[in-house]
Amino acid sequence: MTTGGARVLITDQVFGGTTIERQVLEPLGVDVVEAPSADEATLVRLASGVAGLLVCYAQITESVLEAAAPTCKVVARYGIGYDNIPMATATRLGMVVTNVPDYCLDEVADHTMALLLAMARRVAQMDRDVRAGAWKVPSSGIHRLAGRRLALIGVGRIGRRVAVRAQAFGLEVIAYDPFVQIWDLPGVTRVDSVEEAVADADVISLHAPLTAENLHLIGPSTIARMRRTPVIVNTSRGGLVDLQAVTEALDDGRLSGVALDVTEPEPLPPDHPLRTHPLALVTPHASFYSAEAQDELQLRVAEEIARSLQGEPPRSLVNPDVLKGAGING
Repeated sequence: MTTGGARVLITDQVFGGTTIERQVLEPLGVDVVEAPSADEATLVRLASGVAGLLVCYAQITESVLEAAAPTCKVVARYGIGYDNIPMATATRLGMVVTNVPDYCLDEVADHTMALLLAMARRVAQMDRDVRAGAWKVPSSGIHRLAGRRLALIGVGRIGRRVAVRAQAFGLEVIAYDPFVQIWDLPGVTRVDSVEEAVADADVISLHAPLTAENLHLIGPSTIARMRRTPVIVNTSRGGLVDLQAVTEALDDGRLSGVALDVTEPEPLPPDHPLRTHPLALVTPHASFYSAEAQDELQLRVAEEIARSLQGEPPRSLVNPDVLKGAGING
């Protein structure tokens, strides 16, 4: 199948360049266009007549997809999650949606442990104190990791890697995941609810997708179930954590720390109290990043576009119901 004359739109990217995408697509005769802005009006204007969309963090509205129809065959997401794409609309319009579910698994697991360790040892707080001129060993608030309890909410590809890393530090690991049918995690104790998982945890690490059911999973009611004063770590989706509830819990001593790589909204507003809170550690949605993972991500997304435009089945399809109407061989 020829792809000559096709145009694809990169709605947004944080990679500093699109050389990899162009190396994959331009030899097929595809014109690669980068949007100068990810606002809705710009994307609606540029989406008209495209054969595919490459999407990073941009919020893709129904209007953008409507503008891309009927020529758009595929919406390829740079990443694992796809909550910024209106899936029902894409399926209705016959657009294949793809993601890259396994490109940065070790990076996110490593970042999770980096946040956990930094909070456990109060590394960032001590560094700030030293930079301000102090030189004092903390007299409280730091505990030995071995024997402490880590609760994982979600043990998919990333959660499992965190479990292995955490056990190497001597942490007791428990986990809740209603979607795991066969429990094959050596040394990890399964619990039956979020409430049971958080009740006696010293650290709670989130590795769940964002759904309507678990929006603000860590909020007032969940925090009220915590009998200890745990640290919350989130490298999954910002909407899993109610930031107001967490900030209040930090201030009144119900939480001993929060370490967030994802927030709701992003970026965290400049005046948000968690930016300067002594018990908070925030990184800018960077857990996915390594030089190797970035190159792999760009390559995999471009290859999904190429497959779709050539009538081949995608490697990682999010909305399989669309296949019959998308002109792709299943």
